[in-house]
Amino acid sequence: MCPEFEKKAVGRGAAYIYIEGITSLISGYIFWLVVSKVTTSEIIGTSSTLITFATIIAVIAGMGIHIGIQRFIGKNFSEKNIQGAKSFVITSLLLLGIGIFACSIIILSAQNWIQSVFAFDLVLIMIAILLIASYNSMMLFRSVVVSSLKTQSLPLIFITSSVAKLIVTIILLILGTGVAGLTFGFIINYILSSVLLGTVLLTSIFNGTMNTNPLQGFIINSKKILVSSVVNWIPWVITIVGSQLGTIVVFGTQGAIQAGVYFLALTIVTGITTIMNSLFTIALPTLSSLRDHRKRIAWQAIRLSTIIILPFSCSLIFYSNEVMGLFGDEYEDGSLSLQILLLSVLPLCVIGGLTTLLNSYGYYRYVLILGLAMTIPQTLLYLALVPLYEATGAALGYSMGCIAGCIASVLISKKIGLHLFWKELGIIFIVSTSIGYALSSLHVNYIAGIVVTIALSYVLLLKINIVTRADTLDFLEILPEWVSKRLVKLVTKYKKH
Repeated sequence: MCPEFEKKAVGRGAAYIYIEGITSLISGYIFWLVVSKVTTSEIIGTSSTLITFATIIAVIAGMGIHIGIQRFIGKNFSEKNIQGAKSFVITSLLLLGIGIFACSIIILSAQNWIQSVFAFDLVLIMIAILLIASYNSMMLFRSVVVSSLKTQSLPLIFITSSVAKLIVTIILLILGTGVAGLTFGFIINYILSSVLLGTVLLTSIFNGTMNTNPLQGFIINSKKILVSSVVNWIPWVITIVGSQLGTIVVFGTQGAIQAGVYFLALTIVTGITTIMNSLFTIALPTLSSLRDHRKRIAWQAIRLSTIIILPFSCSLIFYSNEVMGLFGDEYEDGSLSLQILLLSVLPLCVIGGLTTLLNSYGYYRYVLILGLAMTIPQTLLYLALVPLYEATGAALGYSMGCIAGCIASVLISKKIGLHLFWKELGIIFIVSTSIGYALSSLHVNYIAGIVVTIALSYVLLLKINIVTRADTLDFLEILPEWVSKRLVKLVTKYKKH
């Protein structure tokens, strides 16, 4: 590791983000599991379409600022320039306000069209606008916290917000508020997270009020942020549209119930990729502050992400019917969609790691090409396959688009000199799927099957040196010292046998 790369700080920062990601996956599944028991699949389908619609608009309104700012915030924090970081945050808030206001005006102006296409009344449209504002503020504040590497507050904030979201949603649904209650309850997570993250920024990271003059350096900072953000924003919009458009297309062609089934399957995969992206999230500000070793660190991020996430995602492929069936009998039809969507996890690992590296170098043209290579096939396939194969067609379009993006990643990697060791990635995938297939063939209970698949995968990968002693030491280093010492001895003893 280079001296500039604060390995332990980054490792601990990533660990808290992983905990947040795992919490996101579990809480998201529990949320929709509980909701599916107290409301109808039609309400879930309509609500999921509204959430998807608002999320796409939110990404457009955000202009990619939460990504673009990380280069500058990360550098300021590494140089201990807190005042400079404050200035960039304030400028970003002002720019976000402009974007949110503009999109809100456009949405209200198009109210009649939206109502005719989606049947969303004014109340639902106002909820969508609230989602747009709270989502963007939450994403910006979270990016600043991540860039500071002081991420220990993130898991607690997310757990608190998730519990509040579940409680409020259940109360509103019991009161008979339907789609409006479900969607409003859903965005409580964003609202509360924004408040809590803002409090952390003021009290812990910036040590007091944001007393910087709001207009100081606004024009200079705006130019820097917008140049960095827009080039990330276009691929980000493309990626979000590509991943989320399937729900809207299914809603428009097959109805609310099918849209709800597909949305829940996609939510599970999105939760998994959130965990996968945890390391990439903290890698961007870190890589941006480095002069050397970027490619090696980017490959390690790809490799470690696949090691962490593939055993779990591959185990779900063979137990998708049981996982979807927990929502209710009518959701079991989404098991094939879930299986197909899970096949996109490995390509997304490669795409995510390469995108992070390209952003750190400022290779924005390649970022755009990579985003288009994935999203254009996805969009075209949605339109072609959903009318024929319903939710399964949307899942096919999503995963095939990810595969196309992965092929583009290989070509771009060669151009910039990033070496991808496909043999290692292939072995991780084959080991995990083989164990999962064997256990499901033996009709092992799905809970035991998932747990055993994960455990046996790591044991075998450790035994054949795909997971190395250095990897385990890197993971253990971020734990408390009294825990890591005992585990290091255990791993060392195991490796000798």
